[in-house]
Amino acid sequence: MGKISFFLKEAFGSLRRNYFMTIAALVTVFLSIVVLGGVLVFVYTTNALLKEVEQKVEITVFLKTDPDPTTDQVDAMQTKIMGWPEVKSSVFVSKEEALNRLKEDFKDNPEILQDLTGNPLPASFEISLKDPQTVSSVAERFKGDPVVDEVSYGKEIADKLFSFTSQARNFLLGFIVLLGIVAILLISNTIRLSIFARKREVEIMKLVGATNWFIRWPFVIEGVFVGFVGAAAATVVILILNSFLVGKIRNGLPFMAVPLDAVPYVLVVLMLLGVGVVIGAAGSGIGLRRFLKV
Repeated sequence: MGKISFFLKEAFGSLRRNYFMTIAALVTVFLSIVVLGGVLVFVYTTNALLKEVEQKVEITVFLKTDPDPTTDQVDAMQTKIMGWPEVKSSVFVSKEEALNRLKEDFKDNPEILQDLTGNPLPASFEISLKDPQTVSSVAERFKGDPVVDEVSYGKEIADKLFSFTSQARNFLLGFIVLLGIVAILLISNTIRLSIFARKREVEIMKLVGATNWFIRWPFVIEGVFVGFVGAAAATVVILILNSFLVGKIRNGLPFMAVPLDAVPYVLVVLMLLGVGVVIGAAGSGIGLRRFLKV
């Protein structure tokens, strides 16, 4: 307990004695974590929006009308479809319901349907998938089915969409890794400058017989404190800004639905605090090495 008390006293005493460098390190950590946190939130939100877009991809299976499929055939196909592990839901749309939907769509222009006689629309199945990426393989299974007339899912549009979302995710992942590296280098260098200002103190302690770890611990504790405080302040700012911006987006762009669970806030907070602490401790430890070689 005596050593721990000494290390803590030295660490916080050093913070007070070198408050200019401490403030510089805090500001550097704060700004770096704000940028890193902002990108993290943006990545999670963008990924959630991409998933929302992908979920719009559905398969519509149009059934033959000459002759119309029997009730047993419809029930058998529904059972078969729901038995596939890729399928999330399957809704049967009868000929009558399809006609009602058409009338509803053109209720403002009834003259378009006034010459319509009978019901030429086919019955269909509307299929949603657990993973939209499997749309092509699921659609292929309907080939050769005697009651199926046509399968529609917009193959070309779906392929382009999945290609775009994949590239967007790769770009965002690469960007956040690059930003993380830059933040680590920037914060570590700032902490090294803080340690450099006290190199004489370190050299004297080394010359009078203090061990490397005895010298290192106060600086590591100081780095952890600076990293944690800077990251905590940055995290609060990120959460407030994100809440404000999400509210603005929902009010200004109601058609752009931002999922409520898009950002895992607990995970983001832990990640940012962890990054701040690790960088603070690592920056102190690495920056101190050269001065321990006396």
